[in-house]
Amino acid sequence: MGYALYALPHQIVRLTHLCISPDYRSRGLARQLVDAITRDHGDRFGIALKCRTDYVENALWPRLGFIERGRTPGRSKKRLPLSIWWRDHGHPDLFSSAESLDILKVALDVNVFVDIENGDDRAAAKESHALIEDWLVGQVELTITPELSREISRLPQCDSKSTQVAALTKYRTLTADHSTSDAMYQRLLDHAKSAHGLDLSIEESDRSDVRHIAEAYAAGVTVFVTRDERLSIWARSALDICGVRVMRPADVILYVDELARAQAYMPSQLLDTEYRLEPVRSMEEGNLLSFLNSSDGERKTDFLAKVRQLSAEGQKWERLILRDPHGNASALLIYGLEATQLTVPLIRVGNSRIEETIVRQLIYLARTQARQHKREIIRITDRQLSKALQRILRSEGFVCHNDAWIAFVIDLCANAAAVDEQTALAARHVDIRLTKLTTNLSPIIAADLERSLWPAKLVDSALPSYIVPIRPYWSAELFGVPQTLIPRSNSLGISREHVYYRSPIPRGERAPARLLWYVSSNSAGGLSAIIGCSRLEEVTVDSPQALHGRFQHLGVWSRQQVINASKGGKALALRFSDTELFQHHVPLRRMRQIATTFGQTLQLQSVSKISSDLFAAIYKEGQGP
Repeated sequence: MGYALYALPHQIVRLTHLCISPDYRSRGLARQLVDAITRDHGDRFGIALKCRTDYVENALWPRLGFIERGRTPGRSKKRLPLSIWWRDHGHPDLFSSAESLDILKVALDVNVFVDIENGDDRAAAKESHALIEDWLVGQVELTITPELSREISRLPQCDSKSTQVAALTKYRTLTADHSTSDAMYQRLLDHAKSAHGLDLSIEESDRSDVRHIAEAYAAGVTVFVTRDERLSIWARSALDICGVRVMRPADVILYVDELARAQAYMPSQLLDTEYRLEPVRSMEEGNLLSFLNSSDGERKTDFLAKVRQLSAEGQKWERLILRDPHGNASALLIYGLEATQLTVPLIRVGNSRIEETIVRQLIYLARTQARQHKREIIRITDRQLSKALQRILRSEGFVCHNDAWIAFVIDLCANAAAVDEQTALAARHVDIRLTKLTTNLSPIIAADLERSLWPAKLVDSALPSYIVPIRPYWSAELFGVPQTLIPRSNSLGISREHVYYRSPIPRGERAPARLLWYVSSNSAGGLSAIIGCSRLEEVTVDSPQALHGRFQHLGVWSRQQVINASKGGKALALRFSDTELFQHHVPLRRMRQIATTFGQTLQLQSVSKISSDLFAAIYKEGQGP
């Protein structure tokens, strides 16, 4: 009769297919399917879809409650436009703007490029055609390296060559620094010879493959798509050298789905970190050129003029550089305090396999500084941000307004009316009008708002709260509390996202939610107190091997330790983020006193649900006066 296919990226529903058999049309089945999606996922902001503008089906969407939000070029050869349709679920969207799902920038090998542009119907070519499906618009940008243009020019003259040369103009050609790509080209040649015994400098086709990857690396692209098996084999082991994943077209589709599930960054690489933040020193201008956004057209002279201006303004700005364990510059952050806001005139990240992790850490640092100095607005005025960095800012609750990126830092644990009033006052300073917050918001919407307005807590929402007991050993590993002999940096040691495992016995915890971490010690004089809170993002039960394979990039647990936490061949994983360590630990005795005033009895042997009022009281106690 009919079916609907959809995905649940972030806080929206993305409808990819809605199909009704011709024999059953005009019976209201499409309405029933869309209504069912709204009924099952009404706690999300709404339903988004894209449809060819020239399709007659576009007349259907307004009748199903959708409105057209804009148009975007399609992926077909004719680049026919797609209409963007939106069915709103009536939740307060602070910035009244459609969420960007632009996730991945991909460089094409010549075999995939030819597959797409020649319209080849062979099975192998159809795999490449999947990359131009309309549902991927806004999620994947297909690009070409300079080497692809050179490779096309080397083809023998024929009718298809003229077509391919003309097709090059459809794609953005990456801008790659020659010295950077040349250096990586030589490193990859050396790696292939030492690791695989391959001399890739002999054949022109091999040299071209290496040049593709080197140019993708120099342009900051992290995925290169090819059907060349020989290339794929040796290039897989080169990932640690260049950070470029070499994938088949089908694997790219799977990778997009993984990224859409918010598993894009690797916080564990900042645990026990040797990364360090330090002031930008004098005579360091040359090192900062690595943060030039040349791929998007930024000129060296403009970048240096900006850096020099900010240096000349002296103590107005904090100028920080993040160095990796080898002392190389990985990121640059410049910020300063103004009357009502924390301003960031420059934020850049160099080529790094953990770029997203680093950006999120810098944003968290900016938020904590704004909170510490009682500034409720963060305003990023850097006009040369990469597309990847802009995407991360959007996911972190920033909105682009008047050529700047704005976020609010609302340090308030209260009901929606109070949080709304304080946020609206802050928004007036930057001429932004926000949708009014309402009481009893769904867990998903409340969690999204608390992420966007961090550290705000909406205590009259339906977002549940739990106390989670954790042993001192794991608390020290995850949070640095209690401190070990080697204290870790709070600013970089605590990653934005972690995972904690336990036995799969159900305790009723559901995501999203708030967590209070109760460190319990059996030893005399040991710590027994609430030390902080986090946001629970996901609860998953599976085999310990499957859980470790999925979440090992997030945590400090070994596979054997996950197995030890399991029972009956299953374990439970709690994926959580944005941990706040309390300035004042709330000891067990004080916790019980607070709980008594709310008529609650604490059961701390396992995960226990508590009321929002009790959470707020413990949270405020931990934050201190």
